[in-house]
Amino acid sequence: MFSKKPKAYSVYLFFRFCFSLLLSMATVLSMVYHLEVVGLGPFQLVLVGTVLETSCFLFEVPTGVVADLYSRRRSVLIGIFLYGAGFLMEGSLPWFGTVLLAQVVWGCGDTFLTGALEAWIASEEGGRPMDKVFLRGGQLAQTGGILGVIIGTLLGNLNLQLPIILAGALCLVLGIVLLRVMPEEHFSPALEDRQGLLNDFINLFRLNLRFVKGAPVLLALLLITFCGGLASEGFDRLSTAHFLNDTAMPTFGPLNSVTWFGFMSLLGSGLGIFASGVLIARMEKRSSVSRTGVVLFTSAGYIVCLLLFAFGGNFWFLLLIFLLAGLMRTLKEPVLAAWMNDHVEERMRATMFSASGQLDSFGQIIGGPIVGLVAQQVSVPCGLACTALLLLPALFLVPVAAKASKTKAK
Repeated sequence: MFSKKPKAYSVYLFFRFCFSLLLSMATVLSMVYHLEVVGLGPFQLVLVGTVLETSCFLFEVPTGVVADLYSRRRSVLIGIFLYGAGFLMEGSLPWFGTVLLAQVVWGCGDTFLTGALEAWIASEEGGRPMDKVFLRGGQLAQTGGILGVIIGTLLGNLNLQLPIILAGALCLVLGIVLLRVMPEEHFSPALEDRQGLLNDFINLFRLNLRFVKGAPVLLALLLITFCGGLASEGFDRLSTAHFLNDTAMPTFGPLNSVTWFGFMSLLGSGLGIFASGVLIARMEKRSSVSRTGVVLFTSAGYIVCLLLFAFGGNFWFLLLIFLLAGLMRTLKEPVLAAWMNDHVEERMRATMFSASGQLDSFGQIIGGPIVGLVAQQVSVPCGLACTALLLLPALFLVPVAAKASKTKAK
């Protein structure tokens, strides 16, 4: 791992594990920290989330262009250092203004990572099947996330600021380690003829736009990502309220309602690790698995789970459906990313993945308020059902993407 020239695949898995661990450690009790230490009210809590999503939306494509023009490795390093700075700021200075600023800083860091990391590993390990690479990376990330939840919870019981500050410091250490071990041997800039940063950005943006217009499969996949963003925000924000308000959560000794949510996170991660392993084994056995089938099945399964979750009342039934809904997303996202990777030119990978991340954020920005308004005016179950309806167009877009893929292959 720490030899002079480590394999990019090993570094990728190491990064996914460590970064997920630190991210989970910093965020597992962030809502409690915002409420009890910073003293935020309901509107301020929503505003913090809105600032984060807006930062991701605004910075996503510009940072992807930086990765394609200058260096994917450099973009990843900038991202991890910004994450560290943002976490340190948020944990050390418990004021509303600094918390908002911290969301901008580590939200910007997230956009430097999104797209650049996937484009970097796809270029450095071009001979490997990307489905397996992304799924294996997801497994390591989930494993790190479990460990991060445990460590963050233990540290948070001592001091709610401690896990956030420690995660920020360790992000900076991770960045220093990556400076030493992260290779980049197959990068070539998207534009050879440079005309200044602004002109380069405009020219690369136009190049990507022309490429997407000429690639119906990419357009369909980006729209599927947008639909996923529309459907994810409502479920993420309302599922907790549905558990607390519409069902009776059992208590067993120390397993109260607060502890249940941490336990559900661990169960979901463990289930995701197991299911990803089964899918990887199936790929290795059959050499190829239909991406169309995986994306269509998981999208349809997610819609069914959302509807069942919305109108279920029994806690154990809701828990089962909640875990299955999370599993559908866990399996769909890496396969969708690998599908997109196969249809993007190497020099434009980071920008295209960033555009995908931006569409996901844009979908969340639009879908969240719609679902929230329905939940407020009618009921939380109706809001969750509305979330399921927002994903329905994806079921029609998957066959379109599959047909476009076959047409291109011919």
